[in-house]
Amino acid sequence: MKFAPFASALVLVLLVTNGCISTEKTTYRDVERMKVEFENDTAGRLFFETLSKSSLNQNRSESKTEISLPIVFEHKVRTVDGDNIVFNSAVRRCDLNCDGKITEQEARIFSQNAGK
Repeated sequence: MKFAPFASALVLVLLVTNGCISTEKTTYRDVERMKVEFENDTAGRLFFETLSKSSLNQNRSESKTEISLPIVFEHKVRTVDGDNIVFNSAVRRCDLNCDGKITEQEARIFSQNAGK
């Protein structure tokens, strides 16, 4: 009978240390894609090739929030930016005169400065 209180205490400790309430949530934040025109096929090709290879596409924004009360409560939220946010950022960087039309010259400048 001396073993029963020890076993009960061990089970209670295991339940409590694993947290009674635990939630984890991932949200994807995205916006509508900007409307953009390209002066010609070369401008479009340069823009999309640069976007796919650039660090803009690889360094997405992600934020994490964790709230926990040890033993009782743990809550994690992760927010990830979607593809359209990355695309819109690239369009804003590329369209130097902000007219909604990316010229071949703007696409070449964007391509040359993508790694900087």
